[in-house]
Amino acid sequence: MKKIILILLLTNLLQPLHAQKESNPLKRHEIKLLEFLLSDTINNTSFTLNNTFNFGLENGLFTNSNVLKKGKEVYIQPLGTGRVYKAVQQNNKVSLLRIDQTTHSGTNFFAQNFFIKDTLFQIGGLGFWQIRGIITYFSPLTKQWELVQANRPVQTYFDEQKDAAMHFDGNRKDPKLYVTNAYYYPNYPSSFETEATDSCYIYDFNSKRWNTLGKLTPAFKKIFGLKHTHELELHVNNLYIFQSQLDFYWVDFEANKLGSFSPSENSRLREAWLSTYNNDKRGLEVGFQFNLGNDLYFMKVMNTDSLTWSKNTIDFKALNNEKTIQIYTNNLSFIEMSTAFLTKNKTILMLGVLLLIIFLGLFKKFNKNKKMPKEVVAFLYQNFYQSITIVEKELIEVLYQSNLKGEEVSTKTINKIIGVQQKDTLTQNKSRSDHFIKINQKFKMATQEKEPLIIKNRDQSDKRQYNYDLNKLYMLEIEKILKG
Repeated sequence: MKKIILILLLTNLLQPLHAQKESNPLKRHEIKLLEFLLSDTINNTSFTLNNTFNFGLENGLFTNSNVLKKGKEVYIQPLGTGRVYKAVQQNNKVSLLRIDQTTHSGTNFFAQNFFIKDTLFQIGGLGFWQIRGIITYFSPLTKQWELVQANRPVQTYFDEQKDAAMHFDGNRKDPKLYVTNAYYYPNYPSSFETEATDSCYIYDFNSKRWNTLGKLTPAFKKIFGLKHTHELELHVNNLYIFQSQLDFYWVDFEANKLGSFSPSENSRLREAWLSTYNNDKRGLEVGFQFNLGNDLYFMKVMNTDSLTWSKNTIDFKALNNEKTIQIYTNNLSFIEMSTAFLTKNKTILMLGVLLLIIFLGLFKKFNKNKKMPKEVVAFLYQNFYQSITIVEKELIEVLYQSNLKGEEVSTKTINKIIGVQQKDTLTQNKSRSDHFIKINQKFKMATQEKEPLIIKNRDQSDKRQYNYDLNKLYMLEIEKILKG
């Protein structure tokens, strides 16, 4: 009897542990990765995982996930959602705690997340038939993504087919963000095919301004365009390191240089990569890489749901500085040079424009006092009268007679003169407008007067209607040509 009671007690004690283990939505390789990252409490890193790592979410919600490590904290941001998860390890159990309160999603597929100091930022992405060109940051206070103010958008996204890269350097006092391409829809909305600007951009977090560094060089695009899916991309202080067809390169955006590693270091890293990934003949393994400080980790998930890796130390003294190429050219276009000039000399230009306005105002006032000789005025008005049609002359005559009586000519009378009284309202409106526009155009061209000859005013009894009248400035001259 005692044995039976003891067995029942042990069963009851073990059942919660068993249930806890079974209820964990994380897979074995996901748990192992998070445990590995949490074991390091010093270094920072960031990398992208495909949906082999879904961390308990439905794959349809997101395209892939950004993993971000800031010191001892590890975060997961599934791209395509605004969700942010924090990895937590308690009682030897790893779990993810959702720390956001995002209600909307779907606009940031293929975005990229990164830390600047202690703030999590995000740039670019696709969603709802648009390419996102804004930067947002995650606010611990609102637990929402908030907009970062900037002088303009830079539309970009980072899927496996596009030649776009993003690099950040958050350790400096004046943190910068670099983006190698922006995209747009040239035939939107009839087509969603994109075109690239082939330019390199820089965002300054202190001034909150985007600037164009220049056009990407053909040499850079050739090397960078040969990147393969899930190949190496690292952010190490001022260097962006990537892999292209088993060759390893470094990029210093600020110095405008792309270079390689020494032949011996490149061979060593290539052999390490091949020994990790080249045994997958059936394509059942998923590989990814990241660094913790100078330590580079080649990781892979086997078809048995197990996670394995190899560790290599990057020798940053082996950077080849002798043979480098430019990332971008500084030969800016006329528009870009003009924009830069206007930005730099904004105060001086505004002062110059103000002085010009004052000068033009004084000049106009001075010339206004200069009256044209009466003989010239009469001659110009006579030329105007000879240039108009019989119908246009009749309209001016009616307007003149009505003006003498202190009345305005109704639209009904005008419709009768121009012969559209039987037409529909739309045709009548257009015909009246066309006639008076032509008269005013001929008047200004012939007489050099600034004000129109015929003006219109809303009917006082019916605000939907307009009445027409002659401009009182020209009554005397019109009287002369009508009676002459």
